[in-house]
Amino acid sequence: MRYGEVPATASPDLPVVRQWVERNPDTDARLTENVEHGGDRVVLAISIPVHEEMLRARIEIPPLVQFPELLRFRRWQPAEQETEWTLQWVLGLMRRQEELRLPTRVTSTWPHPVSGLIMITLDRIDPTYAAELEARGNGLTSVRPEPENPVPLAVAGAWSPQDRVPDAESPTWVTVEKPRVS
Repeated sequence: MRYGEVPATASPDLPVVRQWVERNPDTDARLTENVEHGGDRVVLAISIPVHEEMLRARIEIPPLVQFPELLRFRRWQPAEQETEWTLQWVLGLMRRQEELRLPTRVTSTWPHPVSGLIMITLDRIDPTYAAELEARGNGLTSVRPEPENPVPLAVAGAWSPQDRVPDAESPTWVTVEKPRVS
């Protein structure tokens, strides 16, 4: 089959790549389709935050697809503002966790120097709370068992949340109120 026989609105390899992503959920891969300049072909961008996982995907995926020349592999990183909002949310949670009487506490947080994700450590193993933090972090947080480059709790205690308010659904979440553009 030639590529020209496929409409230029979708990548013919998307289902195969999605299957690979589903078999490898730890890669945290994000897929984006982009129409090439000229509009006759769709390029499938595969963005993965961890460099080693991106290299593994670059080796494993091309043999599975029909059009490997239309794959692009990137190291995904969140936008700087997203990272800042997420870090401030975690620091705000650290500051409030005593008043919230949470059974598990965040002990440290820091931005990962390569991926840009916000790393979090807890004071004990609590898979349920770790999963909640990761889910509420919209793919920007990762809970780790051991601290690395931690931010001391004193820093979290000094932070004042001027633009964050508690969410009624969960005492562990602080909503980021983004500035409105008029």
